[in-house]
Amino acid sequence: MTEGMLKMMGVFSELERNIISQRVKSGLQNAKAKGVPIGRPATSEDRIPSIFFKYYPKYKRGELNKSEFARLCSVSYPTIFKYIAIVEGQ
Repeated sequence: MTEGMLKMMGVFSELERNIISQRVKSGLQNAKAKGVPIGRPATSEDRIPSIFFKYYPKYKRGELNKSEFARLCSVSYPTIFKYIAIVEGQ
């Protein structure tokens, strides 16, 4: 009896998950059709925090390495790579 009940609960759970997935996909299609941008906004030089530009000259002169630069800016190590690539136009 318990095994049957657990299997029924699993079937209902899967059905509910599929319905939610279909709603999300439908919502994304509607948003695309309306021209709404989907996803994270692209990072541009305007969106880089000002503290990055405060320490960037020291990094360029070799006074800071990337890990120190990331710590001073309170961002992750990969984010520093991304910001440097944007600023240097790579």
